Amino acid sequence: MNVKQIALAVSKPERTVHNWVKKSSAKMAQVNAKMAQASIDKKPADYDIDETCFIIEQGLGKNASALFRYNASNNKSLSIESRLDRLESLIEKVLMMQLNNVVKEPEKQLTFSDAPQKTKRAELREIINKYTADRNCNHIEVWTQLYQQIYYRMNINVKICADNRGMDKLDYIEKEGLMDEVVALARKLFEVK
Repeated sequence: MNVKQIALAVSKPERTVHNWVKKSSAKMAQVNAKMAQASIDKKPADYDIDETCFIIEQGLGKNASALFRYNASNNKSLSIESRLDRLESLIEKVLMMQLNNVVKEPEKQLTFSDAPQKTKRAELREIINKYTADRNCNHIEVWTQLYQQIYYRMNINVKICADNRGMDKLDYIEKEGLMDEVVALARKLFEVK
């Protein structure tokens, strides 16, 4: 079979089948040789049943290839057109079976209890973001003010401690178990009314 006949058999554009042939030529030497010879002779390559099935497998998968082989071996007495019609209907059946086998998960409705909880770190960022948006001030200044108040109220220099450990400031606060206190302090300092 040539590319045009394969395209008719599988109800695909010739361009698509050409792409399958190129893909097949990289994997099967016979297809590669016939493709090369066809470009020299300027005549369409004629693929045997094994090569044709391999080409179809590259594009439509093993099931379609097996159906094509089965149809070709059992219907030698039928004309090419009727064999192609039967093959087309078999491919349609396989595709429909595959579509019916796709399991659709029911859409999951998020309930309030399913919603993930905010982390303390996220809550702290939210407090800072709301305050800076409300006051139209610089984030860096607000974070600096928070770290200063931690130093004055809790006697912890977060910047130096985090730098000494090679950590981010918020990572240090979390690792030391200070996040609840820092969030409470931020709520008090940066309350938005």
